[in-house]
Amino acid sequence: MDGLVDGERLAHVVAVADDLFFTHGVHAVTMQRIRTESGVPLKKLYGMFPSKDELLAACLVRRDRIARDAIAERAERSDDPVERVLAVFDFLDDWFNRPGFHGCVFAGAFGEAGAAAPIVVDTVQAHKQRLRELITALAADTDVRDPAAVGAQLAVLFDGAMAIATFTGDTTAARHARLAARAVLEAGVEG
Repeated sequence: MDGLVDGERLAHVVAVADDLFFTHGVHAVTMQRIRTESGVPLKKLYGMFPSKDELLAACLVRRDRIARDAIAERAERSDDPVERVLAVFDFLDDWFNRPGFHGCVFAGAFGEAGAAAPIVVDTVQAHKQRLRELITALAADTDVRDPAAVGAQLAVLFDGAMAIATFTGDTTAARHARLAARAVLEAGVEG
């Protein structure tokens, strides 16, 4: 860890903690384990993150940015506005079928930390709001009459597919959600 400036050290700790939380669960990972895996002394670790909840929130902010960037990148591969929206579900399908898929880290963090950790709740809710905004922006580029309503419906399909894949292991959930999303888009144009 010697030679890292504070910003690099902070990013390193968040990346290490994120991997540990995602792989083993929040409750199973202690700050001492994060210290050991990151190589950052415990006193410095607590100086950066006064609580495990604050470190978890930083990990979730990192995951939010990575996920939204990956979804946007996947959507940008198509020139067709409808296919850009549907690419959101293709992203999920690819993710669900990757080796090591453990489910939604936001649902896991919310479930493990819950109401006892308001900073985690706020971070999860902010992620869900930004995700909905991304989907709504994609829907706005189509011919739907009410992009906000369609975006809200698509966000429900997105989260529903994620919940099914996370809690039941059914990795086809994204494909089913994609079919439903197409129907939502078509219905949003009619009238």
